[in-house]
Formats: sequence, C-alpha cells, structure tokens
Amino acid sequence: MKILFIIHGIHNQILEMARKKKQALSAKLGCTVDSCIYGEEKELQHLNLAVLGGKIYILPSDSSGTEVIARSLHELMKETKSTAAVVADGEQSGELAVCLARLLEVPCAVAVTKLWMDGESVFCQKMVYNNMVCADYRLPLNFVISERFAVGNLANKQPEPSKIIELEPCGPSDYFLNSIILGEREERKASPILIAAGMGIQTKEEIVKIREYAKCCGFSFGVSRPVAMRGWADISEIIGVSGEIYAPELTVAIGISGAAAFMAGIEQSRYILAVNSNPDAVIAELSDAMIVDEYQNVLPELFEYLKQWKR
Repeated sequence: MKILFIIHGIHNQILEMARKKKQALSAKLGCTVDSCIYGEEKELQHLNLAVLGGKIYILPSDSSGTEVIARSLHELMKETKSTAAVVADGEQSGELAVCLARLLEVPCAVAVTKLWMDGESVFCQKMVYNNMVCADYRLPLNFVISERFAVGNLANKQPEPSKIIELEPCGPSDYFLNSIILGEREERKASPILIAAGMGIQTKEEIVKIREYAKCCGFSFGVSRPVAMRGWADISEIIGVSGEIYAPELTVAIGISGAAAFMAGIEQSRYILAVNSNPDAVIAELSDAMIVDEYQNVLPELFEYLKQWKR
C-alpha cells in the first residue's frame, strides 16, 4: 500500500501538524506515505516544505474549485501508483475527498478520527448519527478519506530527508468565466482580546451569554463555522478562512477543536489560551497554553479575571 497525504498549504503551523500525522500514518499502516501540498503560489512560496520529510509534490492552484484540484490529484496518483489518499483536515477536505474518490472509483469516508491496520485489513473510525455514535469501518486497500486525527502526544521524530517535486499548476474551473478581485479582506484589530466559541459549547444560550460578556467588556467575539451553520451565531461572526482574520494580543478559544480553517483566523494572535476538556484536541498543539477542564468550571473565574482589561 502506498498513501498520498494531501495538505492545503496555508501556513507553517499546518505543516508541522501534518508532519506528525504523516509519521503516525506511516507507523500505524507500515507503508510509504508521500505528501502533496496544494494552494495558491503566493501561499506556497512562504512554506517550509522540507519539514514534512520524504517525497513532497507541490501543486499550485489558484482555483478554489475542488473538482479541478481533484483531477490533478487523480493524475498524480495514477502516475505515482498511489493506492490510497488521506486528505488533511481543512475547510474543503471532505468535499475534495469525495471528488477524488469518485474519479478513482474507490470507497470514501470523511471526517475520520482514527485509521489503523488489523492483519491485512484497514479500519477507520468516525462519529456518526449527529456525533452521537462512534463507528468502525473496514476499508479496502484502495480508498480515500478526509481526516480529523488528534495529534495528541505523538513522538516528535525527526523527518526523513526531503525530495520536493513541482507539478504543473491546476487549470481554471470549467464554470469560471472571469475573476475580478473587488478588495482584500483586512485583519480585525479592534480589541486586544478575542473570545472565540466552538462546538464544545453545549447550548445556544451559552453562546449568547459569552457574546454578551465580550460585548460588555469591549472584547472581540467570534465563533467557529460549525457554530454559525447550526444557527447559534451570525455568519458575520465566523472566524477563519471563510470568515474574519484577527490579530489580537490574546485569543481565548473555548470549546474549539483546532481545525486548520479556523486556526488561520487566529494564528497571528500574540498569545492563544485554549479551554477544552479533551487534552488530545488538535488545538493543544497550536495554543500557547491550555486549561483542560469543562468550560463551565473555568469561565466564571477566567471571565472575572479578564475584566481588568475591560474597555
């Protein structure tokens, strides 16, 4: 089995996390894992690609259309004789995995939290039934998945020597006739403190209370995309690739898992404090400090302490 690990190259933090996931994949499945980084050329130029180690394919793509990217990845997998693909966690990872699996005519699973070998079979684990049930699936040796692996305390092994291979850029999407840039989105620096709420918050009423606290103190407030999609917050409050970009002195991330698309919105924070009951959440590796506890036990004292910076 030979796996292609597909990563949307936005910033170096994503690559560091991807390196650990790639090493874990290779160790658990006992196979070769090559990397393919795709993204806009201006994004790829500033990445330390060598951190991944091994064979690294660079796929410039100025199109956000997953169909176009999937076609290029399909050709690459045929050329390199890759038997399976793992799409790293990101905003379009699920959609890209489905498109690629359709072209390869192989089974697909999205939002996979665990992948392992048992004898000659590959198994994956993911949440189903509105995240109420954890299910295990057996996969053939030819498959495509999108992952949501927890980094946890993986061994910090040194990467193998890198070999970087540049590919032809993806072509334009069939349905794009013209592209006009109306303006560039700017970072918000309205407040030195940002309060961010994620799916770990259990009720809409608690989201409202956190928002009201932030507003009362003059702090910025935002949510992860799934919170807004659930109808618990306004679309304009989304943080990340599909929302607002912040650069505060302090970000307090409450119930945030640490998906790459969200982290792009707060990565320029001077200090990130996470509040999460899961010590293996991805954000544990990406924050400066983390309080591992139920947020209900933490927020009263934390919010009282932060009031000294009320504006």
